[in-house]
Amino acid sequence: MDKKKSVIKIILFVLLIILAAGLRLLYINTSFWYDEACSWFTASKAFPMGIIDNLLHLDLQHTPLYFFILHFWMKIFGDSEVAIRSLSVIFAIGTVPLVYTAAKKLTSVKNAIIAVLLAAVSPILVFFSTEARMYPLVIFMVILSVNYLIDFEQKNDIKSLIKLVFANLLIPYTLVGGILYNVSLVICYGCYLFKDNREKFFRYIKAAVVEFILLIPYFVLIGYYAKMRSLFVVRHEGPLAFFNIIDLIRNFFGIILTPNPYWPELNPYVVTLVFTLLVIVPCVYFVYGLVQGCKLSEKFLQVLYFIFFLNFGLAVVCSYFEISIFTVRYYLYLLPPLFILAVIGLSKKLSFKHLGIFVSIFIASAVSYNIQQLDVMYHLKFFAFEAVKAEADELKLGKDDVIIMPLGSDAPYYFRKPGSSKVFNFDFHKEVRNPYNSNYYDAEQQKLMDKPAKYGVIYDAVFANTYFSENHFKYFTKEVNSYVPSGRYVLVALYGGDVNAIVQLRDLRKSISSVQDIKDRCLDIMLQKYIYDMGELLNLDFDLMNSYTKDNYTYFIFKKR
Repeated sequence: MDKKKSVIKIILFVLLIILAAGLRLLYINTSFWYDEACSWFTASKAFPMGIIDNLLHLDLQHTPLYFFILHFWMKIFGDSEVAIRSLSVIFAIGTVPLVYTAAKKLTSVKNAIIAVLLAAVSPILVFFSTEARMYPLVIFMVILSVNYLIDFEQKNDIKSLIKLVFANLLIPYTLVGGILYNVSLVICYGCYLFKDNREKFFRYIKAAVVEFILLIPYFVLIGYYAKMRSLFVVRHEGPLAFFNIIDLIRNFFGIILTPNPYWPELNPYVVTLVFTLLVIVPCVYFVYGLVQGCKLSEKFLQVLYFIFFLNFGLAVVCSYFEISIFTVRYYLYLLPPLFILAVIGLSKKLSFKHLGIFVSIFIASAVSYNIQQLDVMYHLKFFAFEAVKAEADELKLGKDDVIIMPLGSDAPYYFRKPGSSKVFNFDFHKEVRNPYNSNYYDAEQQKLMDKPAKYGVIYDAVFANTYFSENHFKYFTKEVNSYVPSGRYVLVALYGGDVNAIVQLRDLRKSISSVQDIKDRCLDIMLQKYIYDMGELLNLDFDLMNSYTKDNYTYFIFKKR
């Protein structure tokens, strides 16, 4: 009888993994969006210094481990969307049994099955499971760390402690913000051990010191990032808003995601019956479970709750001071452990029948949503990046033509093959933020662009009867005007609301009454000046043949005289 039960459990577990894998594979063949193309671009550089050089001079926000792994993955399996994404899918699927393992160590088998079911079908975990970014890897590493933490707590052995340190070490090297988990773990678990077991405390602290020493390169790197980002000419991180926090909770526990899960939602919520049932109700259940769970008498369980609550709080603080952006993908690693902890809390307050009904409805609704959402997400990603390549192909543009995308041009994934149009290598948001960028700033400007005087420099450039800089004039005319032969084309693709930055110079000047206006609207003003200059530079040698809006882009076709 026991053998039969074991066989049934194995079969059910295999079916669960198949369900998790099937849902995740739904999204594997969708288009790359901008950040995924950046992953390809970074990982395609020479190992290791080419990758590091790209991070230090262009990216200025990510640690290298994921890109190191992806570099060799692409060498073996190629650089198609499916090949690159399969790396993330492996870690995403691997996360599911780790959730079960961790939950089983903490609670009953029934609760472990519920937790792993939630992790398997969670819409936000499914959506990001195929992301060609570091998120699935860091989610995997955090739940692995939780497993080793539980092992060390229960066994108090050096082997588990070494595994814990190793897993924790990899987390910040995978995701910059992952250090918040490490900090929260050391604070909460260290305080718990200090009160409960001094001998074990000193053993753990020694291991934490070793981990800190091995993280010195990480702290050097983020120190460099912090210095450089403090000097940025322009920033696009907005201040933390209350609804950013609401959005994260909604995407964590709701069945219906925000329209664009990549970024904080700006539009007000429309509360309908469906929204209430599929978003508000599950969020209330899970938050209630977490609140009730942290009241449990078992001390180590309380520590786990406090670790992830503190991590969440530190994320809010960092976003408040504009150190990071409070968006779901940066903190998605919290979700699998929170599912476990929420189920433990709910199981203490709800009957098994009540909990079973809620979970069954959640799972059925989540599976249905994931399948229905495929077409929506396909279009979201296609129209974010690949659409420009499709338009270039429709226009029969080739190697003698140039594509200008003010956003996304530094990662020309869809123009990587021989014979494709050349993409003008100038991503506005990355290039102009660097005060030492010689492609956009003259030498005299660079001396001031990392100081408060930069606003005066921008003011003077807007009101001068010339282009923003001589360096940008030379760079643009060399890479675009001189490159395109007579009779060939330049396709300018402005994404979304960037088309609103097209203004006449006189109107731009009228909108600026003082240097203070530059401070208040620095990004908008610089984008308007950049696009105006781009039009003037193209007019030197090109004629505008057509302009039109299609999906998310507004296109302008110029022909070389």
